[in-house]
Amino acid sequence: MPTSPRSLSQAQFKGWPAWVLRQGPLTLCVVPGVGGRLMGMAYGGQELCFSHPALEGKTFDGDMRQWSALCGEWGFPLWGGGKTWVAPESAWPAGAPHRDLDALPWQVRETWCDAQSMGIEVQSPVCRDSGLQISRRLTLHARTRGGASQWTMDHSLCNTGSAPVRCGIWDVLMLLRPARVRVPLPAPTSGPTLAALPGKKPLAHLRAQGTLQDNATEAVLHCTQGDEFKCGFASAEGVMEVDFGPGAPSYTRRSAIDMRQPYAHGLPLEVFNAPVLNYLEVETHSPLCTLGAGEVLRYAVVETIDSP
Repeated sequence: MPTSPRSLSQAQFKGWPAWVLRQGPLTLCVVPGVGGRLMGMAYGGQELCFSHPALEGKTFDGDMRQWSALCGEWGFPLWGGGKTWVAPESAWPAGAPHRDLDALPWQVRETWCDAQSMGIEVQSPVCRDSGLQISRRLTLHARTRGGASQWTMDHSLCNTGSAPVRCGIWDVLMLLRPARVRVPLPAPTSGPTLAALPGKKPLAHLRAQGTLQDNATEAVLHCTQGDEFKCGFASAEGVMEVDFGPGAPSYTRRSAIDMRQPYAHGLPLEVFNAPVLNYLEVETHSPLCTLGAGEVLRYAVVETIDSP
């Protein structure tokens, strides 16, 4: 079947220089200047990604005099969009994401547009705190008319330092509310299939207020308003489905999961709902590993948007 009209170009997105991938009703906007983020994700003109209105168009060049203004009331800038963090959170320097990886400009390593796919690969600077370096390679697969839009985000985490680092890849995507997140649960094992993260609202509370509806086969979180909670999920296939309501497109992500392996926060999938700003996060972890000097950890997340 013929493919949808498609293009790869450079343009401005909310004040940032961006690479824009267009295919049929889908538009993806990658902003290398702010941590290599996938900052825009629109389908049929409806934007699904959250970006912080107070930070749109702003960047960080390493000048610490501007840092507190970018952070606002938080410990680090909540830019928005999709990014790659290094897990576990407990190992973050000063309790915040690695600044060089999360906030400095990334280099565009490659762009392409051919009959099979189009895409962009961006690479971070080397982190001065950890010696780690991240690459993100977004491949938007050619879409047949009437088919779903699908892309793959390939993450690479390289230890350029001389000492081993215990870490994992952590893919975090900030989406606009309101939305409903469904996570299929695996058959019961020796460990939990669903848990509230430490310090967050207990599952019993979420169930009582109707935010969490779960049974033996699935869990559904209703992220409709400012109410801070975070849940982790076991999984057989690494699937999270996001429903934005009647008439809106749906978003799904999938990744390889092996529950025999350790994960940085105990479970491989997480959903966070923000208390004030209008966003939720869907988060996917690679297994935790000890990355030796010169070694590279790779992990892929496949993402799909479909019409209502």
